[in-house]
Amino acid sequence: MPIISRIGRRQTSQKAMYIGVYVLLTLGAVTIIYPLLIMLGQTTSDRFDLRDNAVVASYLSDRNELSLKNIFAMTSKLDLLASRHNRNKWSSQTSMRDDGDFSKDCLRKMDELGLSIGAWKNIVADLNSYKATLDSDDLIAREFRIEDFYRPFLREKYGRKADEFRAVLEKTGHLPRWFQRAYPESGRTDAILANRDRLGMAIMNHELRSDYLNYYGVELQSTANVVVPFWRPDSSAKSQMWSEFKASLPSEQKLVVPSDTYWHTYLRLKYHERIQDLNKAWGTAHQGFYELKFPHEPPADTTVLDNWREFVVKRWPRRMLAVPKEFTPAWQDYVRKQLVSKAGGDEQTARAQASQLVGKTISAWDSLELPRTRPDDATLSRYWCEFTASGIVPPEKLILGAPEPGFRQFLRVKYGKTESEALAALNAAWQGTFENLDQVPLPVALADFAPAHFEPGSVRLSFLTESFERVWEYMSGRGRAIQNTAVLVFFAILAALTINPIAAYSLSRFPMRHTQKVLIFFLATMAFPAEVAMIPNFLLLRDLGLLNTYAALILPGMANGYSIFLLKGFFDSLPRELFEAAEMDGASETQVFRLVAMPLVKPILAYMALNAFVFAYSSFMWAFVICPEQKMWTLMVWVYDFQMNNPGNNYIMAATVLVSIPPLCVFLVANRIIMRGIVIPSLK
Repeated sequence: MPIISRIGRRQTSQKAMYIGVYVLLTLGAVTIIYPLLIMLGQTTSDRFDLRDNAVVASYLSDRNELSLKNIFAMTSKLDLLASRHNRNKWSSQTSMRDDGDFSKDCLRKMDELGLSIGAWKNIVADLNSYKATLDSDDLIAREFRIEDFYRPFLREKYGRKADEFRAVLEKTGHLPRWFQRAYPESGRTDAILANRDRLGMAIMNHELRSDYLNYYGVELQSTANVVVPFWRPDSSAKSQMWSEFKASLPSEQKLVVPSDTYWHTYLRLKYHERIQDLNKAWGTAHQGFYELKFPHEPPADTTVLDNWREFVVKRWPRRMLAVPKEFTPAWQDYVRKQLVSKAGGDEQTARAQASQLVGKTISAWDSLELPRTRPDDATLSRYWCEFTASGIVPPEKLILGAPEPGFRQFLRVKYGKTESEALAALNAAWQGTFENLDQVPLPVALADFAPAHFEPGSVRLSFLTESFERVWEYMSGRGRAIQNTAVLVFFAILAALTINPIAAYSLSRFPMRHTQKVLIFFLATMAFPAEVAMIPNFLLLRDLGLLNTYAALILPGMANGYSIFLLKGFFDSLPRELFEAAEMDGASETQVFRLVAMPLVKPILAYMALNAFVFAYSSFMWAFVICPEQKMWTLMVWVYDFQMNNPGNNYIMAATVLVSIPPLCVFLVANRIIMRGIVIPSLK
């Protein structure tokens, strides 16, 4: 019978009450659902648009926003991006996001440069082909989704080394000394040799002097400071491995640094980030440094020429510099003075040192050759860099390995034997109207802009799934996280559905004189939080030698005082006639328990199973304390570790969403049983 009759519902006051109740319920639902939607929205965002807290990220509908987001994801160095696209507005992430005219300006600029948007695929393909000819150390790895290439590279590289290791072992029968020292136990040695990935990891840890558990633990290297003139990769094993990895990347995953970037960096340092000082010195009215183009030939203006000369001598990257052979005598004199001074004036010792540096006998200084480019030897490289930066060689004579003329030369070779043939073929492929090849720009801005603007679907999908893929990759690659969690959850539910019902049934069917005291003892366990018992349990398990085992995770939670108390109450409420009828039919006590009592308490068992699952699945602190070794960590411990190593909110939210799926599925299954036990009896 309804609480309010149909006649009562017709009254205005009752209608108002109904409306008020539904409004409150709706508001309550919104307060629950809206934060959930924000969390889901943040999983599809990153550091570019995470602060929006939007339910639906704006890049999903705004193509200009998508283009900016895609460019921002290329590298963490915003000054490099602003320089590549000549955008003075991009002084910060916020100002970059506010650049609503970027797409329009980019299309206009492409038109001014003579680049046909309709041929963007051919243009980008030529740029990628050119990048494949360059030294990978002169390029920057695109940061977004670089893990998709790094982990497979490591597995393939050290997998090959593992195969070579096994082949040598089969041939010689002897393990290397380093392997014997690292893995003295015969059982562990056999396990590592039998697994290609584990053997590859052992070889990698030996080479890098590291202790990574798997390939997923190897951190990515940050973008090198390529604009520093004397920078080049160091000789460490990890840096060499990173250089090899960059060389293996497809060209579209690498960024070439234009000459303008080096020029902009120099000018910003020279004029202390004050464009007004540059305008005063040059007599110009520029809005910012990033609109200035680097002159590959000496400029006519005297002030600009002085800056250009200083830049070429002091700030141009030494790894992209060459010196003509005509300055060999100056080089010989420079090295002689340096080594003689170092040898205390002894010419013979100085020549011996020079012989050691170049790897051949220097009987006279005129036999010392000038390295055209930066030498590999550290000492000789230092002398060469100091020589080129000393001003001995006029800046007009230095050969700059700039990417712009290099790209044009690449196009000449690709498109024809003669200049006219190459120009005609290039104009046909690029749909251009260039009058000569020297007009062809380096299309880095077009390569950055075009994919997100013209093929937004794949770029959006990449951003949508990136956070989830990183979380899944981390969890599935971290030891036995999923296996450990599955074992813990299975036995926790099994214990909850066997031990607790048996104990409760025994107390209900066979009451003792002290049954009430036993129940009070069970209830007393609820008065203290689990953290209070954590230290005693830890000490007990340590003394029993059970740390870092499944037993340590499962045993302390096998029995639950509240569940026993709850089940005993339900068993007590069952009619005694049911048990008597079963006994009259010849059923044993076990059959009575299994066939009569247990089916009648299914809703309670479902509730207990749900509680046991949630407690075992989400117990981070207990699993972390009781199993210090990473091989026994459960999923929640790895989630905590992931969130510490990946502080971005998008990764944290994605991890939260993914690990919430199993409890949701279990709840939906258990909820049907629980509601059936509540609704059906009330309907009857």
